[in-house]
Formats: sequence, structure tokens, C-alpha cells
Amino acid sequence: MKKKNTMLDYIELTPSKVLENIKNPQELTKTLTDEYIANNYNEICIVASGSSFNSSHCAKPFMEDILGVRVNILSPSNFTNYYKHNKTDFIFVISQSGYSTNAIEALKKMKELNVKAIGVTSNVESDFKEYADIVVDYKVGIETVGYVTVGVITLIQFLMTFALNASLQLNKISNEKYDEVINEIKKSTELHKEIQEKSHKFIQKHYKSLSSMQKVYVCSSGAGMGIAYEAALKIGETVKVPAFAYDAEEYLHGPNLQLSPEYTIFIIDTNDKDSERIKQIYQATKVVSDNTFFIGSNIDENSIYSDTNLNPLLTPLYYLPFFQLISYQITEDLHRWEQHPLLKEFKKIAVSKSKRFED
Repeated sequence: MKKKNTMLDYIELTPSKVLENIKNPQELTKTLTDEYIANNYNEICIVASGSSFNSSHCAKPFMEDILGVRVNILSPSNFTNYYKHNKTDFIFVISQSGYSTNAIEALKKMKELNVKAIGVTSNVESDFKEYADIVVDYKVGIETVGYVTVGVITLIQFLMTFALNASLQLNKISNEKYDEVINEIKKSTELHKEIQEKSHKFIQKHYKSLSSMQKVYVCSSGAGMGIAYEAALKIGETVKVPAFAYDAEEYLHGPNLQLSPEYTIFIIDTNDKDSERIKQIYQATKVVSDNTFFIGSNIDENSIYSDTNLNPLLTPLYYLPFFQLISYQITEDLHRWEQHPLLKEFKKIAVSKSKRFED
């Protein structure tokens, strides 16, 4: 009998999948890149929710830096109900499963706007093919565990690679710069493995604290905000405790006022120009709670980091497994996978996936 894949299996699979997808980077995003450079777009609008929304935020700072254009990220409901269309916006909708009802509504809205409906997914045979004019496969395959992991990082890589390819074809970067960044993305897979190994040791070292999480904050800035969003989502949906992501400065303007020693706080430093302030916020937070952890550099015994830091904009590619592994291990050990029975009734009323997905 074939072993059923777990969340851990997909976390461990991630580096090899990223390497596989980056072997032919221009081919990987060719469809999306060709659509983008065919017109003179001023901005990019990504429509996504859940982990796809968070992946987009992880990639956003890199995309804006390498392409020199604004990248806006909207939830499908905000796009469908409130978006004011600008013809110079390049729009595409992301749904890993291709069955999310809100993403399908966004594709319908694009057709109403007389915009080519582009859907990015991991399942080209999903409902997306019924509603999108163009279905783009971001090459992760079907992830059979509901709490996605490999799909998150491969989507970040896909979006970064798209921005790189478009920038190269538009002569915004040199071939040398292109090759340099591609090599850094490849190198990130080794750092991903390093952080995996360190995370297992970190979890055991701080097991009492991490296995008793009750209220969680994840704070960062810049490229780290996407990590914070996904970390809060993963901890919340698996360990099933309240978990919130905050911009580090915003955290100081209200959310910090409810801090007490039982809170767990993760502070993410991407080693960019905001690094010293992030470290200061960490030290201040640790005065209140011993359950405060620092991701990004070596400050004290509560730190996890890599000695080899790449471009700060690439940090989501290798610091995310820390949070994925905490979510997996603590949920596994505490037997938190089961949802409350009333969630079955909840899902009948507020449907988020199409009937084909349920079937």
C-alpha cells in the first residue's frame, strides 16, 4: 500500500522542485511573459487568496525591484467588487487548485471588463480551463495535503522568474544580472535544506514554548511581510491558535499593547535597510515575553538563521520552511489536524471550492 504524503514530505520535496523548475527558466513562464510584453503595461495586478495571496506578497518586492513597475495584490472579492479597471494593468488570477470559487468569479469579472482572462494554477484540468482564456501551469503538480507548502515556494519562484524574464526581454536588466539572480535562486535551495535541518533542532530546543503556543504574532517588513502572512496562516490553520501578521512598525502602534508573557512572537529580519530597527523591536518584545524568536541573524539563543545570506528580496525562498515545519510538527504532536465538527456545516453555507473539487 502506497504511503500517503504528509505536509512534511512536501516541505522536504520543495528544494528539488524549485531546482527542476528553474532548469529552463524562460520556458517556465513563457506564456505569461509573452502576454505581458505584448502590451505596454504600467502596473501588474495579481488576484489571489490564501497561500497564493501570501506567495504573491513574498514575490512582490522582488518583482517591483527587477521590473521597475508597481505590483498590486488584490483578493478576488476586492477585485470582483471594487477594482477600477485601468487598461495599462496586466492582470492575472492565481488559484493553486483551480477550483476556488472566488478566483473563478475574478476570471468572469475579467471577461466582463473585456480583458483576457489569465489563470495561473497547478492544475490545468481544473475548473480554470472552463473560465480562463489562458491557463498557465506554474509547474508544482498536485499537492494532496490541504495545507500547502511546496506550492507556496514554487509559486514565489515562478513569479520571481516571470519578472526576471520580462525584465530581460524588455532590456531592463543585462544577461549577466539575469544569470546572477538565477544562480541565487538555485543557491536558495541549499539554504532551504539548511533551514530545514536547523528548524528540526530549533523545535526540539524550544519545544516547551512552541508546543504551548496560545496567541501568536509574526512581525516583519519588506520582503519578510509575505513570510509573516504565510507563517500566521499556517500556524493558525494547523495548530489552530490565533495567529496574526503585522508590519513591524504597525505592530508598535496598537497590537503590542496587549502583549503579555504568554504570547509567542516571531520577528523576521531579511537583513535589508530596516534590519537594525527590526532587531530593536525584537529586544523590546523579549522584555515582555520569553517566547520571542528571531529569524534572520544570530542575536541570541532564540535565533535561527543562515550564515549565507542572499539578496534580501529572495529570503522567502528559504526562511518559510521554518514556519512550515513548526506548523507540521506541533500539529502532529498535539493531534490538532482534526477540525471542529461544526466546520462541516460552516463549509456548506460559505462555499469556497467548486463542486468538482469536492467530487
